[in-house]
Amino acid sequence: MRLAVLLVAAFLSARALSAQQPVPSDGQWLIEPGDHSDQVQLTVRYGEGRYSSNWSRDVPLSEFMGLSATDMRGSGTTVHFKIVRSAGTLICEGWFAGGKGSGHFTYESNVAFVAELAKRGVDAPTEWEQFQMTMAGVGLDLVDELKRQEYDTPTASQLARMGNHGVDLQYVRDIGARGYHLKDSESLVRMRDHGVDSEFIESLDDAGYKNLSAEQLVRMRDHGVNPEFIAALERAGYKDLGVEDLVRLRDHGVTEDYIADMKEAGYAPADPEELVQSRDH
Repeated sequence: MRLAVLLVAAFLSARALSAQQPVPSDGQWLIEPGDHSDQVQLTVRYGEGRYSSNWSRDVPLSEFMGLSATDMRGSGTTVHFKIVRSAGTLICEGWFAGGKGSGHFTYESNVAFVAELAKRGVDAPTEWEQFQMTMAGVGLDLVDELKRQEYDTPTASQLARMGNHGVDLQYVRDIGARGYHLKDSESLVRMRDHGVDSEFIESLDDAGYKNLSAEQLVRMRDHGVNPEFIAALERAGYKDLGVEDLVRLRDHGVTEDYIADMKEAGYAPADPEELVQSRDH
């Protein structure tokens, strides 16, 4: 009971801090060439003092309404364009020269977005949460995808957190395509934070490790348990090990070469825990 009270108090405290966070009425933008021809690197700076922030990501050119490739190649060309997203819009003005541009923006929230969230059972975001969703590109399509995959309905705070941690529509779809429908958004955030992506999941699938929990995926990723390590152990005669056995062997430096050396010395235990103990000593 006491734990439940503490969790509720923590949630309300975080919500109150979010409500106090000032939403920037204006800020600065900077655009530079991206790694791909259809993208640019967008940097946005806003806020003052302890609330000042820098936000930078590669953004598709298609997201800039009113900005042409000709404008971007200009020499001192004045530009006016918008970055329109579900939760709000950045109205930008500035100039470009040689593919690089900078200027100022004003922010407008989208009232209709809040109404659409309500239709989907999501509580109204604070102004700051809605701004965060705008910056992260969180849209209704993400909410709809979560429902389609039978996740618990997220709160506005959880949606903002997902966006801040890079859990976007594509990530949810990619993870779902690998058979992972985790029910709660926090598991998605934790996996994303620890570098668990669809490629890593696929590599484990191919190694025979399927239908793992989110925590198991995170532990394997954090501890460097990858298909190469699993294959090396199998070559040494240790197959079908559990996740915790793999993690423990990796943490204690039990490698294929170490196992080979021990076999030459006449020591080849069937229990991998004995390898850990011999390695430690």
